Amino acid sequence: MTRTRILTATLLAMLTALAPATVTRADDALPYPERDDYRIKALQPDFWPDHAEIAGNNTGGVAMNLVWAHWQPTRKQAPCAADEETYDGFCFQVPTQVDADIADWTSRGLVVTAVAYGVPAWARAGKECSAAPGFDIFCTPNDAGDYGRFVGMLARRYDGRHGHGRIADVVVFNEVNSNIWFDIGCGQGTPCDVSAWLEEISDNYNAAYDRVTAEQPTAKVLISLDHQFGAALQRPNASDATLAGETVLASLAAKAGDRAWRVAFHPYPKDLRDPTSGPDDYPYVTYGNLGILSGWLHANHPDKPHAWDVQLTESGLNSARPSNPTRQSQAVCDSFRNVLGTPGISNYVYHRMTDHPDEVAGGLALGLRNPDGTAKPAWATWALANRADLSPAQLSCGFENLPYTRLVRGYHPSRGHWASSRLLPAGFTAEGSWRLWRRQVAGTVPLYECKVGGHNLLTRDPRCEGQFPLGPVGHVHTQPVPNSRPLHRCLVPGNGDHFISTDPRCEGQRYEGTLGWAPA
Repeated sequence: MTRTRILTATLLAMLTALAPATVTRADDALPYPERDDYRIKALQPDFWPDHAEIAGNNTGGVAMNLVWAHWQPTRKQAPCAADEETYDGFCFQVPTQVDADIADWTSRGLVVTAVAYGVPAWARAGKECSAAPGFDIFCTPNDAGDYGRFVGMLARRYDGRHGHGRIADVVVFNEVNSNIWFDIGCGQGTPCDVSAWLEEISDNYNAAYDRVTAEQPTAKVLISLDHQFGAALQRPNASDATLAGETVLASLAAKAGDRAWRVAFHPYPKDLRDPTSGPDDYPYVTYGNLGILSGWLHANHPDKPHAWDVQLTESGLNSARPSNPTRQSQAVCDSFRNVLGTPGISNYVYHRMTDHPDEVAGGLALGLRNPDGTAKPAWATWALANRADLSPAQLSCGFENLPYTRLVRGYHPSRGHWASSRLLPAGFTAEGSWRLWRRQVAGTVPLYECKVGGHNLLTRDPRCEGQFPLGPVGHVHTQPVPNSRPLHRCLVPGNGDHFISTDPRCEGQRYEGTLGWAPA
């Protein structure tokens, strides 16, 4: 053996001895289990005993809360007991029911999303924390590396290759822009240091991302935000200290380096007790104006496709007073329409299967079922909306439009025209509609919706020509193809009102350009 080969062999042996045995070779990793648009719906199952009932309604996935404090109540180093998971020299207790459920959901073809939160006492020892009694597990850890190790363990155990099922999506903590759920030691009378808060978010996200992707290179790691997105809602000195979602994302993007960061968003209505939401909800981002989040991501990161991949990992609609079960059911249907009308949203997790007693005590009944397990009208709406397997097929609430979005032109006497793939603002009357591709196909480009005063316009520019982004609406062909119709952008000169039309003469108004060709 030559000297070079001896040195190479020795070096490889040393590296093998030093490297953790948990690392998965990229070429051995399972591909990401992509959901098609017909299976975009997912659920927080609340340990519902009949898994077949959920999976049998063409459900694409489930989200499960994996509480770090349950898995690692003490900082115990190896050697570990036979029923513990050994990872990176530390011991983790495996909750029996959670473990069995992950394996079962995977075997049924559902994608499992892990919401990883709940800091054990040892990991936050000595850290000042403002949490109210019972909320101390939401205090942030002293060392982001400890949290990274926990999610790395999850990513290895549930990589689909060790007989325990698979977790393909990992959500880093919960609503990190709210000090209630990501408590860095401020709020409730103690002003928050915005820079320190953002630093902790990025430290924990980066540590989690690096560990997870070392074990599962194709897994997705997401940062969790609530619906308070615009800068006007940022209040770091308030009792309920909050960062605007756009502040968090701008910081994370700057600190994430080349990591493929993604967003886990919670688009609850502005008033959690009222299921109503609409296009004018900003600075909140709700079911009614989902496109604003996607529009912001495209406008600020036009060269980062990973940033456009959004998952809605928690959100629900109230059926208790002042709402009612019928209003909840309609709101569930409307939420599907706006989710499917927003290209880039790849997962919609409804919160939750069954009403939770703590939420009900606060006036929220978000479940698709009552506390006794009986179904509300919303259950049938949710379960049957995408049942293409039935005869005849049952597709509703936007699923009937797939693989397209439905672009609708509307008009309001005082606001002018509005064109969107999402539901129109209140008071607008629909005047016509066109199909656009929801996903990009060969020869197509995305169209974007942009706000201009009280109306909107469409453009190919992801930055919306300097206007306020309202999000992508679908994809058009750049050249005429068989069975397509041109879409022109037009302007009413006297009042600046923009509208779309198939008429090259713009119905007697000013022609501004051809946006593309829509499938007929």
